[in-house]
Amino acid sequence: MFAYKVGLECIHWEQLFGLYEDIGLVAGYGKKKDHDKIRRAFEQTYKVVTAWKNDSLIGAARMLSDGVCYGMIFDAAVLPEYQKLGVGKGLVAELLKGNEHLCIHLTATYGNEEFYIKLGFKRHRTAFAKYPFESDYLI
Repeated sequence: MFAYKVGLECIHWEQLFGLYEDIGLVAGYGKKKDHDKIRRAFEQTYKVVTAWKNDSLIGAARMLSDGVCYGMIFDAAVLPEYQKLGVGKGLVAELLKGNEHLCIHLTATYGNEEFYIKLGFKRHRTAFAKYPFESDYLI
């Protein structure tokens, strides 16, 4: 039903920009429509996975990693009309494929914590973050 592709070669950049304009993420650059920063962020990413229905990009996620010890999942996004259909689960599964040896971290968006728990993620007791801007995620 949905196809998953790894890498940047298949990305239709305008569709990716549209996804993050709708959903947000990418450190707020999606809603700001800062396409240059989104593209640069994705080009410097360890692993990018996109979800497709026919020729339409319907979801994307990326992992930053050293490839040895740690990986961090960022910007997992699915268009609203395709949410709750398994697309997000497929994106995360493709990101994790070949990276089972890594300690994987992520920050869930509000309301999506249970989604990640169902995928086997556990809460971290001592996670901290430092952002160059104000965020509702920091306490």
